[in-house]
Amino acid sequence: MCELLKHLHADDSGAAFIEYTALLGVILAVGLGILTSVGLWVDSRWSDVCSHLNISGC
Repeated sequence: MCELLKHLHADDSGAAFIEYTALLGVILAVGLGILTSVGLWVDSRWSDVCSHLNISGC
């Protein structure tokens, strides 16, 4: 039993998995933030175009 615990304690492949998962989470959060900001910018520009053309229903 002690040998198994020593082996599990020395194994750091799980640590690399956690680090890559955290990195993926950060990348996804930044990507979603960029997409949200671009979407809001496009929505603002579209509203400006509709208001200048006096189109209702845009």
